[in-house]
Amino acid sequence: MLVGVGASVTGDTPILIKQNGATKLLSIGEFVDNFYINNEEGVVSVDGVHTLGFDSHTQREKGFYGYKNGRMQRIVGSSFKKVSSVFRHKVNEIYEIHYLGGVVKTTADHSVFIRRHGRIMAIPTKDMKKGDILVELPLNIRLPYLPGVKQRHKVIAHEFPRTADIFLDVWNDDFQIVQNYEFAMSQKGAMSQYAIAAQIGVSQMTVGNWQNGIHVPQLLSKKLVKLHLPDKAKVTLSLMKLFGYYTAEGRGTKNLEFTFGIHEVMLHQDVIRLMREVFGVSPVLEKTADNSFKIKYYSAHLGRFFTRHCGNGSRNKHVPEFIWDLPREYFLAYLKGYWEGDGYQTKSGKLSMTSISKQLILELSWLCSMHGIKAGIKYGKQQGGRIIKNKPLPDGEYWNLIIGKTANPFLSERIESPFQFKRAIVRKIVKKPYDGFVYDLCGVENEAFFGGDKPVLLHNSRVRDLFNNAKKHQPAIIFIDEVDAIGRQRGAGIMGGHDEREQTLNQILVEMD
Repeated sequence: MLVGVGASVTGDTPILIKQNGATKLLSIGEFVDNFYINNEEGVVSVDGVHTLGFDSHTQREKGFYGYKNGRMQRIVGSSFKKVSSVFRHKVNEIYEIHYLGGVVKTTADHSVFIRRHGRIMAIPTKDMKKGDILVELPLNIRLPYLPGVKQRHKVIAHEFPRTADIFLDVWNDDFQIVQNYEFAMSQKGAMSQYAIAAQIGVSQMTVGNWQNGIHVPQLLSKKLVKLHLPDKAKVTLSLMKLFGYYTAEGRGTKNLEFTFGIHEVMLHQDVIRLMREVFGVSPVLEKTADNSFKIKYYSAHLGRFFTRHCGNGSRNKHVPEFIWDLPREYFLAYLKGYWEGDGYQTKSGKLSMTSISKQLILELSWLCSMHGIKAGIKYGKQQGGRIIKNKPLPDGEYWNLIIGKTANPFLSERIESPFQFKRAIVRKIVKKPYDGFVYDLCGVENEAFFGGDKPVLLHNSRVRDLFNNAKKHQPAIIFIDEVDAIGRQRGAGIMGGHDEREQTLNQILVEMD
């Protein structure tokens, strides 16, 4: 048996991480680099970290099959799996796997799951070939053949919560400020304003203004605000559609406003209705010289509320963080608001949405995939003046999310053969020089995690299981790619900077004894 270590992906590979109760899509490099200092390399243990992996059964059933420890294995869905450690090291070459719908960049020894003859198997990148089919979300399987019936398919989606009971703070109150205010008022005449300011960490002028009644903290002056907003907003389908509209056409600087084309009357009416339903407010309407229509709410609090959850400015827009924990219908409400505001449907029934926020399109791609909606991403560069939705776009990059007719969740007509998706077929594999870190997650259950612009199933590193696997299959040959990367590499110090690598080598010798 040959056991290998050192397989990884490049730092720009998106992964989905759940940590401290929050879920976020970010690059593996951005996440893993937080556990290292400067140019350190090697394996670092982590705690409380989960990533999107897959669930499996070993009995024979219809689905994707593979082998694990000599037993047939079937992928039955995706779920979050614990990550034991992270790993990074430097390499001088990588392989780009170009497939229908995206690109994954890995080292030669990194294994990627592929489909062959109805089964799944993990093979090193260097052994892949054109025409191989990657395993990706959503999982699409063929159902048993029925005489006289066209081939049927089934989509296995991620299992999201079935209910939602989330309330969002509209005012984003800072109760520490209130405590500071109450302390300053209680010490009036007993302590100097200077001493009070030093103790609670505000300026002496602020203390003076409080004590002289010139102004009070925002939390205590809500009644003075013209818009009587609720303290909290329940996450509903209406609010999610509003978030979608805001992501497409909203701005939260100083106040809240939505901008649509003058002809998009149905959208104007829908936004006004939803804002009145959720927040109980009415807008100021404004027609502009460039044939746009602005729906304005003069409330900095509302502007900050939407900015806090969806960003501000086209390049910085993103999905609400809590959307990863909402049922399908809530995501569809958000997607519909975004698509109606910033997308269109082609004559053939495809949905198309374009943004200059790469993060937003990646998040939508992953969410669509996890909800069983096949989506694709196209990248492009634009010259100034190109018109989309009656708006000229500046020079720069853009990303286009496309949902095919058979996956379109908003198509009114019935699809004769739904769920017949294009598969992630490998088009070419290119070896390229590289100078930098590559990364991996270790100890993930089922030895796999999803990563990429669209979630593709990748094999994780098994650094910690190296000797256990070798012992189970002895005699075995252990191959370690770049042994100095297994122990954390530090700058030269009292011990010369190689003590951890020496300890790693000593451990190897002990295990081999």
